[in-house]
Amino acid sequence: MTLIVLISLYKTTSFETISGESYTLKSEKLTLVNYFAEWCKPCLEEIPELNEIAKNENLRVFGVSYDRLSDEEINALVINYNIKFPLLKTSSLASLPLSLPTVLPTTYLLGPNGDIMHVIKGKITQEDIHNLLEEMD
Repeated sequence: MTLIVLISLYKTTSFETISGESYTLKSEKLTLVNYFAEWCKPCLEEIPELNEIAKNENLRVFGVSYDRLSDEEINALVINYNIKFPLLKTSSLASLPLSLPTVLPTTYLLGPNGDIMHVIKGKITQEDIHNLLEEMD
């Protein structure tokens, strides 16, 4: 019983983006959480793809810096790499029920209740996400 309560609390815990917006894992939409690093070439290559994926009205996209950077450093990444989707503040990462990935980039697909539905290791494309969403229908 305690575990169920803890899991429920975890999913309703809010996290904050670098722009100051607050979100919870529960949503009417599916959620992609992408772990990346500036030193990871495939991570940087997929940013334009993630920018396009983030335009999908049925999907939320969040980025997480693997390197646990300061707010100022994360803001610099947004500018330097033209990132159009929200990046989470490092201080919010403890609110996520996601393990730190061992491979970069890694993208988690979460269901509306905040449950992990898929883990994608390696660079993703719009087509990959489109196919994954079609498989789920």
